[in-house]
Amino acid sequence: MAVRQLRSIGVIGTPGCGKTTLCQNLGMPVLSLRDIAKENQCLGDVEADGAAPVDVERLAELWQHPEVLTLIDGHLAHHVPVDALVVVRCHPNELRKRLIQRGYSAEKVQANVEVEMMGGPWNELIGDSRSIFEGEGVREWIESGCPPHTTPDSAIDWLSQP
Repeated sequence: MAVRQLRSIGVIGTPGCGKTTLCQNLGMPVLSLRDIAKENQCLGDVEADGAAPVDVERLAELWQHPEVLTLIDGHLAHHVPVDALVVVRCHPNELRKRLIQRGYSAEKVQANVEVEMMGGPWNELIGDSRSIFEGEGVREWIESGCPPHTTPDSAIDWLSQP
């Protein structure tokens, strides 16, 4: 059985959960999805909430895999055809603190905390056939070729925790 050649791993999660920090700590090449969107004219104007919308459909059509294994850092990276996904999660109380420190509005903080409490990006990954990882040991998972690991049923459930 041939091992597939991995060239892109999306690192996704609610804004503020630690995607960029994880990418920096793994010591691998990293591209920001926002930068890729900007380079491909798929980034809209900044809206009232401070975010610039990404045309993920167009970006997916224009997607080109990097030449070497690269982490794609961005909460929308699962919308482009990356080879595998790492889901980064953060306890909602910690996420709230981080987003307040970033200067997010109260409404934006609450919306992102609620998304995290309800499973973060997992709601959009049901039925996704790519290998997905959530938890400790990301580097080892990548080095082992990104075998199937986490499913929506085995993902962190903040609502069931005290």
